[in-house]
Amino acid sequence: MVKSYVSAAICTTLAFSSAANAFEWDWYGKLELQALDVDKGLYRYADEGHQIEAPFSRLGVKAKHQLTDGLALIAVYEWQVNGLDDANKDHRLGSRNTYIGVAGTYGELVFGKNDTKFKKSEGKIDLFNETVADIAQITPGQDRLENVIGYQSPVIEGFNLSATYQTGASDEVAGGYDWVLGYGDPALKKYPLYLAYGRTDELNNITAERLLAQMPLWQLNGSTLAAGLMYQHSEDVVRNIAGDAWLAQLSYQRGDWTYKWQWQKDDSQTRHAENARLHNIGLDYQWRNNLTAYLLLSKLKFETDKDHAAALGLKFLF
Repeated sequence: MVKSYVSAAICTTLAFSSAANAFEWDWYGKLELQALDVDKGLYRYADEGHQIEAPFSRLGVKAKHQLTDGLALIAVYEWQVNGLDDANKDHRLGSRNTYIGVAGTYGELVFGKNDTKFKKSEGKIDLFNETVADIAQITPGQDRLENVIGYQSPVIEGFNLSATYQTGASDEVAGGYDWVLGYGDPALKKYPLYLAYGRTDELNNITAERLLAQMPLWQLNGSTLAAGLMYQHSEDVVRNIAGDAWLAQLSYQRGDWTYKWQWQKDDSQTRHAENARLHNIGLDYQWRNNLTAYLLLSKLKFETDKDHAAALGLKFLF
């Protein structure tokens, strides 16, 4: 029902856009095509064997209507191509972020379906985001939930505070909240580093704490060597299991090429039945401004088994 209200609000606003000079809207999205091979099928989000995917390709519209000099009405509606594994064979398309809210001097307040602030606290630390090597492969807390209220404060001296609360009106496991204190810029452009501490309490049955840092280690003649480190303690409050996760990554950008390495371990057994290790290497080539060609090699290791994946893809952002 809430999705219908949000959709109706956006469509109504778009319909009257020509009559409102203060109204702005724009399309955005991602088109991605990937050739993927998985050895045994132990990875989440992918089946065994050779496959062609469009991982999380999406189309969205964002709208903004200026109410006063310091306050604006905002709305977002996104659709995505779901993963091509068995779990999504009957529903290839799905909604992503779908919300409406206000933004102004005191920050941004939105309601609808949205990424939790705990998820967003990862910044750019996940070098293999939205692939089989995504940190969500073995570590929980990377949730997009419906009927959540989200707040994002303005940046003050580099610091910002954000929080999520899920209302009881949900088809999902309802309730819970999170909050995140961050410093700096995840893209490492406005500030020389990014730090974040986040806590989530029973959002999607997960209670967790996360601490992460990103920073450039060396810069010379347009080349940048950067690193990131993340620690997370997670607990599944329903199954009464808990454990720790670590992630370390390095990226080296030289011209249009980016070399990537990422290592991750998680002993919480919240995403897989055994303690898991994930080791990834990759190479990106920035072909023009918004087009990237990439190669990914991944190894997923458990206590009793292991799996390998390789992907070659093209990604276009607009």
